[in-house]
Amino acid sequence: MIISTKLIKCVSILLIMIITIILISNILFINESQAKTQNTKDYQKGSNILDDYPGYSTLLDNLLKEHPNWTFTILYTGLDWNTVIKNETTASHGRNLVQNKSGEWVCSVCGDKPYDNGSWRCASASTVSYYMDSRNSLYEDYIFQFENLKWVDGKYTLDGINQIISDCKYLQGSKITYTDTKGKTQTLNKSYAQVIMDAAKEAGISPYHLASRIRQEQGPGTNASATATGKYSGYNGYYNFLNVNASGNGSSTIIKNALEYAKKQGWTNPEKSIKGGAKFLAQEYIQYGQNTLYLQKFDVDDSDGDLYWHQYQQNVSAAKTESMDIMQTYKEIDSKLDMSFNFVIPVFENMPDAKCPMPGTQSIVTQNIEITNSSVVVYKSKSTTSSKLTTLKKGEKILRIEIGSEKENGYIWDKVVLSDGSKGYIISSGFKVIDDITNCEITAIAIEPGNVRNGPGTSGTITLTTLTVGQRVTIIQKDVYKNIDGYDWSRIILADGTQGFIVARYLEEVKNDGSTETGEDIVKVVCNGGLTIREKPGTSSKILGYADKGDYLTRIEQNSSTANGYTWDKIVTDSGITGYVARGDDDENYIEPIKETESSSISGDGFKTTGSKLMCEPDVTVQEVLKKASGATIKNTSGKTVTSGNIGTGYTIKYNGTSYTVVKLGDVDGSGKVTAGDYVKIKNYIMDKGSLNSTAKQGADVNSDGKVTAGDYVQIKNHIMGKGKITL
Repeated sequence: MIISTKLIKCVSILLIMIITIILISNILFINESQAKTQNTKDYQKGSNILDDYPGYSTLLDNLLKEHPNWTFTILYTGLDWNTVIKNETTASHGRNLVQNKSGEWVCSVCGDKPYDNGSWRCASASTVSYYMDSRNSLYEDYIFQFENLKWVDGKYTLDGINQIISDCKYLQGSKITYTDTKGKTQTLNKSYAQVIMDAAKEAGISPYHLASRIRQEQGPGTNASATATGKYSGYNGYYNFLNVNASGNGSSTIIKNALEYAKKQGWTNPEKSIKGGAKFLAQEYIQYGQNTLYLQKFDVDDSDGDLYWHQYQQNVSAAKTESMDIMQTYKEIDSKLDMSFNFVIPVFENMPDAKCPMPGTQSIVTQNIEITNSSVVVYKSKSTTSSKLTTLKKGEKILRIEIGSEKENGYIWDKVVLSDGSKGYIISSGFKVIDDITNCEITAIAIEPGNVRNGPGTSGTITLTTLTVGQRVTIIQKDVYKNIDGYDWSRIILADGTQGFIVARYLEEVKNDGSTETGEDIVKVVCNGGLTIREKPGTSSKILGYADKGDYLTRIEQNSSTANGYTWDKIVTDSGITGYVARGDDDENYIEPIKETESSSISGDGFKTTGSKLMCEPDVTVQEVLKKASGATIKNTSGKTVTSGNIGTGYTIKYNGTSYTVVKLGDVDGSGKVTAGDYVKIKNYIMDKGSLNSTAKQGADVNSDGKVTAGDYVQIKNHIMGKGKITL
């Protein structure tokens, strides 16, 4: 058979084009199907097994230089970094919590919604990224969150255990005195240290880890918490030293759930509780691949066939902070830490080149500003001696993508994007924040797993998240930033309020009837009780999440299968989770195609949506907003649905599948009113005597110059005294 030269050339050109596209896609975009199989390799100083994972080798070599007896095992999770962060955050709000934090530390969707005992907030994606990026912890102080926690013969001593629990007075002494289920005092003729050693050996885990976990759960001091005293009302004689199953909202619920579990397990004295808890740790975590503090906090090892959900506690910093206590204990036993430790270090695919920064040290934004000074110079770098890119005149508008926090070369610098896509820096003054500059509001879905960046272009920008194929977004600006780094860029808003830029051709616009050219369609949940999203068709499959009535889903496959009396469709949520929902049964349908795409923007007299916020003047009420956004759900800062009264800063609104956080100008405490209490808080903030979270700062910035200053304080005071008005 003879093949023409012309045909060969055509095929060759086609192959080159395909290869080029694949190479570019590997640089710019992340495909979950390309994830590698999980495996491990032992790291040796100078080896190349981490060449594809930037920053790791140098950090590990530094540790080996100081501690040559240590060994490191690299766990190649095979998981895409952005997919992991998505599953740890937007896929399940409240999966990771921070205590007594605000601003960039806190999830913008949940805001001030209280979790657990009320002092905890849902952690933001940047917070989770900071703690999950193991490069931030490859130092002596934090390395023990990666310690292999399986039992090793000859490694442990009672003195070592006693060092760990030395500041827990209730764990001291040669005998254990406790209260039985009849309220009588009983005695065990052994110390807590001996019980911990015996329990750990039986379970096959490190007694140092068990001791530190008890200390972590019960706390140092004179007395244990209510779950380990044996005297809690209704649960006399029951103990749960490791707080197994201690979950829920509110202290009393958490304690009761823990002690109810102890009662079912028959943990009627401290020894039974500690031994039972040790077996729980071994059976539920350590023996199933979660054999480090890090892997117990972040379930990224699929040894048990599951990911993400099987996590010991919600405190996002738990592994890192607990590792510091363990390190100090080891140092008291062996000041040079010469013992032979093995550490398991997880790595992920498509990680950012630089370590993920601590929240608050680098403020990443996508927002427009307007020049208020007569002129502002844009420099190539953060120095007035660097080359000048251009000079902006008063009234010019520009895109800002980073807000500086510390002085460099004498000034605080913000990063901006010029109209041609080039990036530069301006001194952080002489401008004000303005509404987003938009030219459309178009519903679209991702047809490729593209990176969402804080600005247009692949260079000089930061990846915020990655879209899942089928994930729904709203395009708010297109055909403006063209041919930047070889691509046209669209500005988008995700359902959780995240805003950024993505390559335009990786989105497909949704038609007015909710359908797309490629066959997907947007559907609305109409089942009163909402729907459960499952990993596979069938009611016994793993639950990935839930969709409330009124939520929108992208249906990527109809009639996928029938199981358990239901017809199942394959869907993608607005947060990017792919799964299956029951479309209906013989009696009714639970989802229905939308008849036409609906706008998610809200505006009225004294309020309007801007990006992920609903900006309000001081007198706006919940009823007024609901009149303009029929069917919207409004929740106050406690997470309670409200239908009347003043709307306040920190409230959340869900409307046509999009979430907004309320910012009421002048209201910083979330009361819905502008009072003397608000300007006192602002005054304290200006004088460094108090703090405000990011949403409250926007409420305080009534003159919209992007800062909280005395000018805002005066304007609010005048409003309260009837000498002036606060308007959008």
